[in-house]
Amino acid sequence: MSGPPRRILLIQLRRLGDVILTAGLLNDLREAYAQSEIDFLTGAASEPLLRQHPLVSEVIEYDKRRPVRMIREIRSHHYDWVIDVQSSPRTAMLTRASGATVRAGWDIGFWSWVYTHKLPRSGGKTVYVLRERQRFLELLNVPIGVPATHLEITGTERLRAEELLAAAGVPPAALRVGMVLSVTEAVRRWPVENFAELAGLLAQEGVVPVILQNPGDQALAARLRSLCPSAMIVETAELRTLLAVIAACNVLVSGDTGPAHMATALGVPRVTIYGPTNPIAWNPGLPTTIILRDPAASNMRTRDWAAAGEHAGITGVSAESVLTSVRTLLQRTNAAQP
Repeated sequence: MSGPPRRILLIQLRRLGDVILTAGLLNDLREAYAQSEIDFLTGAASEPLLRQHPLVSEVIEYDKRRPVRMIREIRSHHYDWVIDVQSSPRTAMLTRASGATVRAGWDIGFWSWVYTHKLPRSGGKTVYVLRERQRFLELLNVPIGVPATHLEITGTERLRAEELLAAAGVPPAALRVGMVLSVTEAVRRWPVENFAELAGLLAQEGVVPVILQNPGDQALAARLRSLCPSAMIVETAELRTLLAVIAACNVLVSGDTGPAHMATALGVPRVTIYGPTNPIAWNPGLPTTIILRDPAASNMRTRDWAAAGEHAGITGVSAESVLTSVRTLLQRTNAAQP
């Protein structure tokens, strides 16, 4: 490597949480190379996350239907560095085709020949995923700082979120606890009945439970409303709307899923409920990020947990314990305000 890179490309095509965590590398790259063009290649589903990111020069949306066109587009940027955090055969091919002098990725067997700099998938003990990914920067002699994520919301988007909350019946000055009911895997699911119990307990304390109804959540939201009529439901069909409503909440409660990472990147305290997934890997360990884990899951792998049948969801975390954690975060937030 000779001289600072003029153009850098980060690659993470899928999974919202992974895209947010990979985007955390932008902080260190920008600190080291303030004048460099730093682009981000991602999929259509996650592109809205980065649309307003102040540290990204250009967000390139990957189109899997036109692979030749994607190769031409990537080559046209004449990147000096490509950091392929996803490191799949598809992204390895794009990395090789980029023509970049420096090509960093994970050691993925056959396709590893593509990379000039590669890392083993595990660096030893389990650490926060963003810290693990900072190993790429260390490999490239880029100084690293404290792992941190960031997403940006516009003023217009914030106003729209307030309009949606008001339309749902949420008072403008009320304390709001957002709840995300759905997860990508059954093993990460906290039962909707538990969410409903938590919503009722919050309402009794004068805190508004706000249910973020993402696409596919209609049945879950209807079930919760039937159990807790005081819960307020806000439709968050679009990803930018989801981000803005999360940003308007005082605390977010969810399973181990993408919106939990969104909350951290937006500066919103969160209580995250874990099953067999390792919270050390997926939680930054901040005072504003409280971990609650089903005790029965601590020594089980995800596939073993799923095979347990009746224990497919997270049943060992009570609504009362989540309420206690929410209270703690609300108190910390109030204490931090001038």
